[in-house]
Amino acid sequence: MINVVIAGAAGRMGHALVRCLRQFKDLELVGATEQAAHAQLGQDAGTVAGVDPVGVLITSNLAAVLEQADVLIDFTYHSVVPGNMALAASLGRAVVLGTTGLTDEEAMSVHKAADKIPVMWAPNMSLGVNLLFAMSQKASQALGSSYRVVIDETHHIHKADAPSGTALRLGERVAEGAGVAFDKVYLHDEGGRMESYPEGRIVIRSHREGEVLGDHTVAFDGIGERIELKHHIKSRDSLALGALHAARWVCRQRPRCYDMQDVLGLRQL
Repeated sequence: MINVVIAGAAGRMGHALVRCLRQFKDLELVGATEQAAHAQLGQDAGTVAGVDPVGVLITSNLAAVLEQADVLIDFTYHSVVPGNMALAASLGRAVVLGTTGLTDEEAMSVHKAADKIPVMWAPNMSLGVNLLFAMSQKASQALGSSYRVVIDETHHIHKADAPSGTALRLGERVAEGAGVAFDKVYLHDEGGRMESYPEGRIVIRSHREGEVLGDHTVAFDGIGERIELKHHIKSRDSLALGALHAARWVCRQRPRCYDMQDVLGLRQL
């Protein structure tokens, strides 16, 4: 049995993780945490998630519950990540990290922890999106520089970071396929307001609409044709199921920073 702690258990992703964990016979929820003074501290994590009680109360004391766990699943806020990673590293616990919007300094804390523990860090954990990552890189490699690349991402109006971590990863994979440095060709057009783009750029357009969970399109626009690779998330359960699959996988790995391409064996696609 693999013991799991969910950090950010009262959030949207936390709810999905608690719901979906019940489908895994080899995973057991032993801890659920939220920030201090959260309104749902002390409540059963199952009840908060809208399912039957699971016998685990939401607490703000991550250290206490993480001692009982094999793996931490973190869907919190970017500024909380360094402290959570340092704690997991000190206790020797594996981590599945789905939090996005980290600063460079916060990202460094993840890599530092990965020197001591296995960390699976991905901006999006659905199987479909990770296939999209691999397919986008392959398409970029095959089509070459004569095709302009525009990545459109749409999320709900509550999402704080733009562009999404998924869109940035897509841009990185396209750049890798083209053999160029992403930071040299990346251009962000928030809201799609720009009328035209310079040659040779990988453009990411961010849109915020209603309660959209996550839509991503990678378009390769060439002379006489346009190729689009698309992914639409119907439910956060797709992300939660991927994260839980990663949790059982990462516990068996050596200290290093992994992503879902490693979990799903998509490196060679």
